[in-house]
Amino acid sequence: MSCNATVSAAVHRVPTIHSGTHRPGESAAMSALVIRFKRHLFWLLAALAILRPAGAGASEQVIDVPLAQGASIAYLLTQQDGSQPHWILVMLPGSKGNLELSQQPDGAIRLREKNNFLIRARHLFVDAQFATAIVDAPSDQPGGYSDAFRASPRSAQDLAQVAIDLHSRFPRARLVLVGTSRGTISTAYAGRALPDVWDAVVHTSTLSSPARGQATPLIGFDYGAIHARQLFVHHADDGCFLCSYEAVRRIAESSQYALITVHGGDVRGEPCEALSHHGFYGRDEAVVAAIKAWISGQPWQDDVG
Repeated sequence: MSCNATVSAAVHRVPTIHSGTHRPGESAAMSALVIRFKRHLFWLLAALAILRPAGAGASEQVIDVPLAQGASIAYLLTQQDGSQPHWILVMLPGSKGNLELSQQPDGAIRLREKNNFLIRARHLFVDAQFATAIVDAPSDQPGGYSDAFRASPRSAQDLAQVAIDLHSRFPRARLVLVGTSRGTISTAYAGRALPDVWDAVVHTSTLSSPARGQATPLIGFDYGAIHARQLFVHHADDGCFLCSYEAVRRIAESSQYALITVHGGDVRGEPCEALSHHGFYGRDEAVVAAIKAWISGQPWQDDVG
């Protein structure tokens, strides 16, 4: 049950507080005090339900998927307890994507790149309708994803195996491919290579301006070759030299792709790092809400500030 549903159910179950029958010597004032205490306790519990952290009631597990030649690829599945999600967001974080995912005997999750937008915001995405699957680098790529490997047919086939595993667990779920920063090389190439897998493809903080020998697979990339519906999400003041907002805006406008423009937030890191406008730092909740609304076909904000 979601936080809002918990509160709604509680409000509709407002208890009738009975004054009871006074025993000899019991004052009416004491009885009234008890009634007020119970009433205040009820509303305190309702308030705590409202303030319940996003993602509360979510469960997580690290799942290993076998690949060819003895390799494997792991992903972190985060879902609301007992849910059958309608959408599963298959997420590719940026950088080299080498997360070193593991799960301890007590269920605790260990992973690198915790500041990455998709990783730190995963619980905000999760509810009764949405789950996330954050994908690690394959075991035979110990250095993580190079730009060339992200663009390779092999990498797309690895994601196809992840998709097969997810569909075995959630046969009715629709899969949405989501990447951020260097992960948008993966969303571009795997989005194009696997047209029958994705319900939608979401590119956040896209490497729209390849330069200095970096992000070269995206030079001249034809986003029109991706059959799934597409969304671009970008901060208007992204200071990363590889990620020009104006270049993303031209890509979106040229083919009428959906674009969410983000404003404001905070900067506590370098321009191409997660704790900056590049990673939507300080705007997590609003950005996640807009993305989820677009995916689910609800009215969505194209300008988040």
